[in-house]
Amino acid sequence: MKIWQRALLLFVVVVAVFAVYLIIQVRQLDVEQITDDLHIIRGVGGNTSVLRTDQGAVVVDSMTFPMQGRLIRAKVEALTGQPVALLINTHYHLDHTHGNPGFDTGTSVVATERTLSHLKVLDTDFWEGDAALLLPNDTFSDRKQFQLGNKTVTVIHPGRGHTDGDLIVWFEEDNALALGDLFFNRHYPNIDLEAGGSVQAWPATLDNALALNAEIIIPGHGATTDQQGLRDFQRFMAELATLGKTAAENNESLEKMLADSPLSADAGYEPITMAGIPIGLNRKFVLRRAWEEATGNVELKNPPHQ
Repeated sequence: MKIWQRALLLFVVVVAVFAVYLIIQVRQLDVEQITDDLHIIRGVGGNTSVLRTDQGAVVVDSMTFPMQGRLIRAKVEALTGQPVALLINTHYHLDHTHGNPGFDTGTSVVATERTLSHLKVLDTDFWEGDAALLLPNDTFSDRKQFQLGNKTVTVIHPGRGHTDGDLIVWFEEDNALALGDLFFNRHYPNIDLEAGGSVQAWPATLDNALALNAEIIIPGHGATTDQQGLRDFQRFMAELATLGKTAAENNESLEKMLADSPLSADAGYEPITMAGIPIGLNRKFVLRRAWEEATGNVELKNPPHQ
């Protein structure tokens, strides 16, 4: 066998092994029980919250692939003994929404009006054909409440941060709050300036979430925690905002900020990975985003509502 043939064969084997690995990872779903009626499902993508009610299950976010959506739906029915009554998307990113097509057509899908706009404008190709049937069909701008039998579920747009359309989900009777990607617990967050996100506005937005005084705090990525865990992340975002503002006031270059930044509230933070693969959410990324926003060096593709 010639050298090029061996190289090609090795390449094919590596690709096949990697494909099998990805399929295994995508199909893997881990479940954490939070209360008698509330569970968290973790897999490749953002955390999925599941609430059992007398009138069906409430699902918050659907991970990254339609296959995962189908698996989540089956897992939800097994955990709760109920069909899915409500699917909520906390924001537009694919690792929280691309599982939607795995749910039944006709499912009530809740999101903010801004998130629906982002899905249609920034993620157009995915939401064509049958996938469009699982786009959000129940939208709001500020706040909306659902009463499902014995459970009260309130969805709230607390302000700009991760994007300009994020919502949080308040499970009142279970004293729990799911924040989607407004909260990365012990991980560097994605800061989507192009979709109206804001380092500068993020800390105040988290004040609105903290005001609900939820005992259980569910992040979009990372472990379930409490009010103190959310305050620690808020302190990190506030320091990041201050560093960006200071860099802009001092006409500091991006290179200088990256080299000399005294950022310290990120002690112990780890980059996010997808199926073990780094995706660029690290210390350098968040410092760059803070600098870009504060100095105006970012081109907004879909300007935020003011």
